Amino acid sequence: MSTRDAQSGFILPVAVSSILVVAIIAGGMLSYISYGSRVAGVYTTGSNCRLSAQTALDQTEIQIHDAFQGFYKRTKPSVWTALNWFESYSANCIGLSGSACTLMQGAVINGATVTVSIQGVERSATSAVFQYADVTLRAVSSCKSPGGVAVTKTIEEVVEFALRRSSVFDHAYFVNNYGWFQSPGCTANVDVLSNGDLYLDSYSYINGDAYAAPNAELGAAGAITESGGGATRYMSQSTYWSSTGTWARPTNPTSADTEDIWAMGYNAQSSKHPYQEALDMPYLGDLSSYKEIAVATSGTIKQNGKVLVSGSYSGVGPSGIVGGADQGSLVLDGTSKPIIISGAVVVDGDVIIKGTVSGQGVIYAGRNIHVVGNVTYRNAPSWPKPDTSPASTVTKNASADLLGLCAKGNIVLGNYTETSWLNDCRDYITPPFVDPYTCDATDASIGYGSTFSGDYTANDSGKKVTYTYNSRTGKYTLGTANRKYYESSVGDYIVQNNVSSTAITEIDAVLYNNHAIMGKVGQCQFNGGFVCRNESCIYSTSVTFNWDSRLGSRSPDGIDFFIYLPMSVADPDVVSWREIVQ
Repeated sequence: MSTRDAQSGFILPVAVSSILVVAIIAGGMLSYISYGSRVAGVYTTGSNCRLSAQTALDQTEIQIHDAFQGFYKRTKPSVWTALNWFESYSANCIGLSGSACTLMQGAVINGATVTVSIQGVERSATSAVFQYADVTLRAVSSCKSPGGVAVTKTIEEVVEFALRRSSVFDHAYFVNNYGWFQSPGCTANVDVLSNGDLYLDSYSYINGDAYAAPNAELGAAGAITESGGGATRYMSQSTYWSSTGTWARPTNPTSADTEDIWAMGYNAQSSKHPYQEALDMPYLGDLSSYKEIAVATSGTIKQNGKVLVSGSYSGVGPSGIVGGADQGSLVLDGTSKPIIISGAVVVDGDVIIKGTVSGQGVIYAGRNIHVVGNVTYRNAPSWPKPDTSPASTVTKNASADLLGLCAKGNIVLGNYTETSWLNDCRDYITPPFVDPYTCDATDASIGYGSTFSGDYTANDSGKKVTYTYNSRTGKYTLGTANRKYYESSVGDYIVQNNVSSTAITEIDAVLYNNHAIMGKVGQCQFNGGFVCRNESCIYSTSVTFNWDSRLGSRSPDGIDFFIYLPMSVADPDVVSWREIVQ
């Protein structure tokens, strides 16, 4: 064999071996790629499967929330028992506390088949200040990868459904109707909101944002309209610090040396937000649930060392006549000794109030609340400006006075028995300024039908006490007369004897009612909250609305006060989340 032949014979096996090695490597690589592709497919499918499970949970949370909200609005249950609904809630199942129940069965979401079930419900104690129901939801999502591999993902969440202080109290000025915030001397040191069109001008100050929302009942689109030749004004931080006083809400940041602390503090900006989603303003319905709160919190009103109200008041009125027209009505006068309030109290009739208040609590009136003079705190909260020690401010304000005045009827300011009061207010408490509106059924007992005409000067079908002086005997003869919506059941004689001789210049309280805040004040400062359906206030020179930031849903100085004020259904809150590995 020649040398050439020997080389050829050697090269052939080497070439064959090389090809074989390459084939093996290629085959391995293809196998690896195929395996990696399958793994990647399973991983991607798992992610999609997990996302489908989460989507199903989110949908279920919203469905449960909407169903509960509908129940709460429709039936207006007791605060203490409302969340019992979750223990008997049925949707494809009956009874949650005994066993798991299925809410979603085999739904197809993003190609995955998903089932959602409720594993259990944990309720807060019915006597607890914070009312909640923790619902454990489990979603099982089944998928197949492109390679046909079955993938299952299971996610479990504990979702808190609760009642919280209504979000309307996040605003100093909230009107469940058309809103007017116009004319010189008008200042809001917080956001303002209207469930209806909002009218602003360039003469007023809004040191915050302005919101407007559609209102189908009024035919309002939720527009914001400005007049007066320019945009609504707002203050710079330095001007706000120097001119607003300690009652105005804090700024964010509070000083040059602090970071963002008050999420709901003023940030020296102002913007307008028309066409927003309307905020639900909860009606004060049957006050029996608030009487339950009053009993549970041992609510009291004291004065001169005497307990005037323990829980609720339905006793004889100022006339002294048992079963008289003013039965269940009360006069509270803190001009010489403070009115001391603790917790929630319910007064069946009207409340006449003025003077100094001490403590923390809410007065619920079955009809009107008449503010006949200044209402001021003995120990008012304070937000220094600038504030280099906000933590100390939070601690100090926690124990400061806080009063809520909540009326099923109206909150009436000033001396309505004067002719000038009605002359000045009439156009703003009658149609066409006030549109007809739907009323809560429980307000029928105080003269409001299913639809109210809008005329607060009309008779409400109730009676008030009258006092007729007999000059021969030197005594008063008591009788009754027809009562108007803006009037009290308490006789004019008693009102006149309690009205302050000067105009109202300060009201330290959270004002809330089913119908209107109306009347006359002087150069006035409202400190707390101003929430109503209709607003018809006549002021002199200037009016300022300061917001008590302790009411804020995101305020660091917020206090456990929400149960004393009207509540609404809170958004669902996920308190824990886990993926269950099979």
